[in-house]
Amino acid sequence: MKILNHLSEIRIKKPVVAMGVFDGIHLGHQTLIKKVVRRARIIKGTPVVVTFFPHPVQVLNKNVDVSLLVSLKHRLQLIEDLGVSACAVIRFTKKFSLLEPKDFIEKYLMGSSRPAEIFVGDDFHFGKNGLGNGRILKQIANTFGVRVKIVRSVELNKKRISSSLLRKLIAKGKLGDAEKFLGRKVSTLGKVVHGDHRGKRIGTPTANINPGREILPPMGVYAVCVRLGSQLFNAVANIGQRPSFKKENKINLEVHILDFCRNIYGKEIEVLFLKKIRNEHRFKTTKLLIEQIEKDKKKVLRYFLQKKSS
Repeated sequence: MKILNHLSEIRIKKPVVAMGVFDGIHLGHQTLIKKVVRRARIIKGTPVVVTFFPHPVQVLNKNVDVSLLVSLKHRLQLIEDLGVSACAVIRFTKKFSLLEPKDFIEKYLMGSSRPAEIFVGDDFHFGKNGLGNGRILKQIANTFGVRVKIVRSVELNKKRISSSLLRKLIAKGKLGDAEKFLGRKVSTLGKVVHGDHRGKRIGTPTANINPGREILPPMGVYAVCVRLGSQLFNAVANIGQRPSFKKENKINLEVHILDFCRNIYGKEIEVLFLKKIRNEHRFKTTKLLIEQIEKDKKKVLRYFLQKKSS
């Protein structure tokens, strides 16, 4: 997938555009983007996403700490997985937020690669003070001969799917509910970084993951899958503050990949959370910690064996 700063950065054949922040690539976002991919196939065009970074709330209301469902890199990976050919990432700044709706459309959408069609959600807003909406987008785009399709928000169990709802579910550890609304596993993407190598010293080497500002489930031990490139590996993950050693203020994410001995420092991996095994505990001795880790590994192995046979 080509990553652009502007829709007109390269010549694109008949762009069919999905536009939005798409900060979680949840089931609602996927529905909209898949419609664009299908439509592009029908008219022999190119499926394109126009998204914005940073999150507008982070720019317009800096007092609000917005934990991201996915980082920008993770977002782009998930968008590419849906079959999108190009993604324009528009830098969201205070100055950008002051553009009038008409100026935004003319400057960012109607250049040399003018869209054949534009798809937006029914809650999409743009331009100064968020005054632009789907109806205004339709009116202005029509003067350029561009068709706009407004896609209704997706509901599940009579609840509108939203990133704020998903943040609450993940923070509470409701992985099953979050998975239904996400349309995918709860996951985080991060780079494997060097830690203090304690895991290796006690016989259970772990990959320390830097998830950036992505939201994590509550602290504890989890059965997870790790995606490395195109491969999936079964693993045990710990989210916590390492209370058995010197307790840290920051939350750490450590992963022990089962039956795995490759050097993956510096690699980007995706951790998919499947089931919580237990809460994080403080152990008085290293011996007790090692015994518990072995129990955790056996429990996770049983989980994957049961999953395989079911």
